[in-house]
Amino acid sequence: MRPNYAIGVDVGGTKMAAGLVERKGRIVKDAFSPTPHSGPFSVVDTIIELIEQVSAGVQSSESAGTGIGLPAQIDFLKQSVEFCTNLPLGGVDVRSLVMSRCKHEITIDNDGHLAALGEARYGAAKGAKDFMMVTVGTGVGGGFFINGEPYRGSRGLGGEIGHVVIDLNGPPCPCGGHGHLESFLSRAAIEARARQEAGQYSGRAIVKAAGGNPQAVTAEAVTTAAAAGDKAALQILAEAGETLGRALVGFVNVFNPQLIVIGGGIGEKAPTLVSRAAEVMQTEVLAGRKDVSVTSAVLGNDAGILGAAALAFDEYDVREGLNR
Repeated sequence: MRPNYAIGVDVGGTKMAAGLVERKGRIVKDAFSPTPHSGPFSVVDTIIELIEQVSAGVQSSESAGTGIGLPAQIDFLKQSVEFCTNLPLGGVDVRSLVMSRCKHEITIDNDGHLAALGEARYGAAKGAKDFMMVTVGTGVGGGFFINGEPYRGSRGLGGEIGHVVIDLNGPPCPCGGHGHLESFLSRAAIEARARQEAGQYSGRAIVKAAGGNPQAVTAEAVTTAAAAGDKAALQILAEAGETLGRALVGFVNVFNPQLIVIGGGIGEKAPTLVSRAAEVMQTEVLAGRKDVSVTSAVLGNDAGILGAAALAFDEYDVREGLNR
């Protein structure tokens, strides 16, 4: 008999979340924590604490295991963290460290891949065979589905949408490169642009949304002001959407997806960003424009949890020789 529960953990650059999830996609119990930045072991300890919180009272036979989404390049075959831009996890054996204390099966994957899996299984991409997801948050990530299956590349290192070069002379990216999409579209990039605006009269609504402190302006202050109709905030998000739209042109021309889902902590709160990205993409893409639609993700903060749990269910079924 297949276990009815799995645990999904979503590790972000700003916050972490875990959930006990039923196979049909209902989160039974969840737990949250700010992401610690005091070293890799503090991150691992927090992952374990969250797993223990949501799994309390659940027998091992009732759970398919745990999936963990990390904002990192993951060698999926080796289950190793190869590179991590926003957290000090590169080279850390996260899977073994967590499994040594949780005593059940752990599978790790890139957080963007798992957000895409969550939307594919339970959300905006349900039923779509060929689609891509873009997550806009602390960083920029995402994932691809081809013919109904996640595409990770030869070792699992693919899907790094945020590190596509869009400007050869562009600003530095946290990964060490220059002119990457993440350089223009991440939380830090949007906040830097908003703080420029905050010093002018036109940015007064953004400052108000930040509690009146120009130095405390965040991406959330921008999306809040934009939701209230502020022109400066809407312009900042439209500019970000235009940049994303130009990047999407290349992806659509190469992969010919039927759907593009835009999510993440910022992406889901910024309909102007989504609509502008769709407009720009449609004006420049080749024949693939006839096939593709652009939509916002619908699972919100649950996408990563649900995708990670879906991974745990899938890996259990593979180990047991069961059909999905």
